[in-house]
Amino acid sequence: EEEEKNRLWEVEKMRQEDHLLQLSLKIAPEAKVKEIEAEPHPLILALQEKLEAQGAEQEKIKGELKSLSEG
Repeated sequence: EEEEKNRLWEVEKMRQEDHLLQLSLKIAPEAKVKEIEAEPHPLILALQEKLEAQGAEQEKIKGELKSLSEG
């Protein structure tokens, strides 16, 4: 019974958050778009960092392969 109450509370909380998001998008969609453009989501930033690190690693490997093939 306690688990069911917790689950219902979580569902209601998510429903309210979704409702607030919908309202905020209806009120000021341009502001939301500008906010999104101005401040990327943390996951986007993390992915960008990971891609940059992978690119640097690839360049390092290319350099090592080049030096091995020349040597």
